[in-house]
Amino acid sequence: MEKILTITVPSYNTEQYIDECMPYLIDQTIIDDIEILVVSDGSKDKTAAVANKWQERYPQSIRVIEKENGGHGSTINRGIAEATGKYFKVVDGDDWVKTENLVKLVEFLKSNDVDLINNPYYEHDEETKDETLMMTLDISSDKINDYADIVEKIKIPPMHTITYRTSILKDNNIRIDEKMFYVDVEYIAYPLPYVKNQVYLDFPVYVYRVNSDTQSMAIGNMVKNRNMHLTMLKHIWEFIKNLPKVTETSVKRVLHQRFSELIVAQYVIDLSIDNKDIRRRELSEFTAFLREENISQNSEILAVSKMLVSTGGKIFYPAVKFRNFAQNKKTWRNIERSVLNRIKKMKR
Repeated sequence: MEKILTITVPSYNTEQYIDECMPYLIDQTIIDDIEILVVSDGSKDKTAAVANKWQERYPQSIRVIEKENGGHGSTINRGIAEATGKYFKVVDGDDWVKTENLVKLVEFLKSNDVDLINNPYYEHDEETKDETLMMTLDISSDKINDYADIVEKIKIPPMHTITYRTSILKDNNIRIDEKMFYVDVEYIAYPLPYVKNQVYLDFPVYVYRVNSDTQSMAIGNMVKNRNMHLTMLKHIWEFIKNLPKVTETSVKRVLHQRFSELIVAQYVIDLSIDNKDIRRRELSEFTAFLREENISQNSEILAVSKMLVSTGGKIFYPAVKFRNFAQNKKTWRNIERSVLNRIKKMKR
């Protein structure tokens, strides 16, 4: 039977989470319609062994793939290469889904034809156990839209919201960086020039685990891995500079906005470096790169990013110091989310 949806589950040392994640992906009404690829990325624990037990129970729908360690991007690349479903979604091995809404998503996919599907998602706070609904959009649900007409209302959302038509990924040889963090930005962005239509479904599917010190987005880890973030940023910029001719103007606009946000993030990371000499040097080098690329003269770059380039990021330093002091407090996280949403609405 042809599969409707391939769910790739990137897994590195997720032995403790696999038995939590897998039951949420399984429902008897859709089990024959989906393909679950558990990609063990050179795990050193019993991730593959635990996942194999699920494969034994559902051999028609679950497949465990063991590979050498290559990072999150390599698991997605392998998932794309191995996928047989009409549609493709990534669910990290330490996250999960709302089963009843996954069923609704699959039922929708069985009776519709679309390039990109967006759903809201939940952020699950590991400390408070609160779940916050994210990415609710003020657009019609269940209506298939021309992507160029709707993209500026959607912007470029997190990976957790996205389901792609698999052929978009395969036919355009979409591959993202390996042995790196932060490549979810590439996974989101690289297929967009080829997307012709899109639908927003107003029910949340993905549950994303946040506020874990082990996550790459924790500021201490971002400082440690700052060169990876910078490499990803530069790769996104090269992608934008060399967009395919088929890329719609509105898609170009939102890609430039996403790059503007990456500029802000890189300055926040560099300003968070404790060593003053290293901080000054890396800020200077990053600013020099942006000036060489004439970022400030680009009409599509957001004003806040241009301001950071013009000041070498220094104008943000007091705010970053306070942010790093307060980031683990729930109130601050809500404020920061509001600020980021405001940045998304800033004028170019």
